[in-house]
Amino acid sequence: MSPRARLLVAFVSTGVCAYVLAGTVLGRVFGDTTYGQLSVFGEVMNLVLTAYVDPVNVDRVMGGARVGLTDALDPESAYLDPEELKAYQQPAKDTDADIGVVLSRRFTFLAIVAPRAGSPAEKAGVKSGDIVKTIDGRHTRGVSVPVGARLLRGAPGSTVKLEILRPGVDPVTISVVRERLTAEAPSGRVLESGPGYLRVAEFSPKTADAVRDEVETLKRGGAKSLVLDLRDAAYGDPADGVDTAALFLKGGTVAKVVGRRVAERTLTADPKRSAWDLPMVVLVDSGTAGPAEVVAAALLDAGKPVVGQHTYGSAPVQKLVTLPEGGLVLTVAKYLSPKGNPIHGKGVEPSVAVALHDLADDDDDTTAPAGDPVLDKAIEILNGGGEVKKAA
Repeated sequence: MSPRARLLVAFVSTGVCAYVLAGTVLGRVFGDTTYGQLSVFGEVMNLVLTAYVDPVNVDRVMGGARVGLTDALDPESAYLDPEELKAYQQPAKDTDADIGVVLSRRFTFLAIVAPRAGSPAEKAGVKSGDIVKTIDGRHTRGVSVPVGARLLRGAPGSTVKLEILRPGVDPVTISVVRERLTAEAPSGRVLESGPGYLRVAEFSPKTADAVRDEVETLKRGGAKSLVLDLRDAAYGDPADGVDTAALFLKGGTVAKVVGRRVAERTLTADPKRSAWDLPMVVLVDSGTAGPAEVVAAALLDAGKPVVGQHTYGSAPVQKLVTLPEGGLVLTVAKYLSPKGNPIHGKGVEPSVAVALHDLADDDDDTTAPAGDPVLDKAIEILNGGGEVKKAA
């Protein structure tokens, strides 16, 4: 055993005794099992380092322990080793290209929350809910979201191969050519049936102003009701959804932000910024996440019909904590709806559900009204038909 390993064993062994004693005393005083769990962890480390059949790579074991701690948290939290941290902190270069997906983790693999509208990934057939088994042959089991995002970036015109898992079908290999991405601006039109249709595919700090402009254009075009389409809208910071939601509210609470060590905040709408007070319906699906979920939750609690499928459930506030070896991307707070319903980790349940089997398998164009059962249901509601469940 190397001198470093012997020193670590001695440290851990001493720590075990201290943890056991502290855990027993503090557990009795506070009725808390946390300190007892720390003593178990220390004992496991001691046994691994001293009794495992083969010599143990200390760095590998300790790194695995750190990764394991974050694996038990939400999919967005992650431990980064020193090399991963350095890459994470480097700003994206002008020469960088990407395939345009929002990532999460599911079943220990990387997963696609949604492809960005018009992105190389969407053009190549990547879908919301896809499990990414490998990236250029590298297995994604245990790969964090920040590392996965870095693996998908590269030179413009270069190709990345994804092995995709989908329910009920054999694994699919998809080749995607990286491109420099451009943001998809909100777009609107007045449908033949009368309502205005506004598609918001992604969010940024400029989205609210762009949405306001589109709403004004729809008003001038004669729209007396509105369909706000947030399906597969997952890109952007959850905070970017607050100002957009406020455009459709007459004041009041838009969202709440809560955390154990973060001061609770209540985010409110300025009634003077309200841009639409006529009937409206919101469209969502399993690819609706982040800022789009903040919008959907706010409008649902305000009594606006929300149509589609249960949303993804990803609206964290995160902080990067640098450590002596590596760093920790940690979720320190989460967004709640105005009524206090969690968005992060829970998602938004629509007031009018449209089952997935009602959707055409080849209907990927969310901007086209024809053959779209979710949009058809929204128009039916705006025309006075269809039952709407009240928000809890």
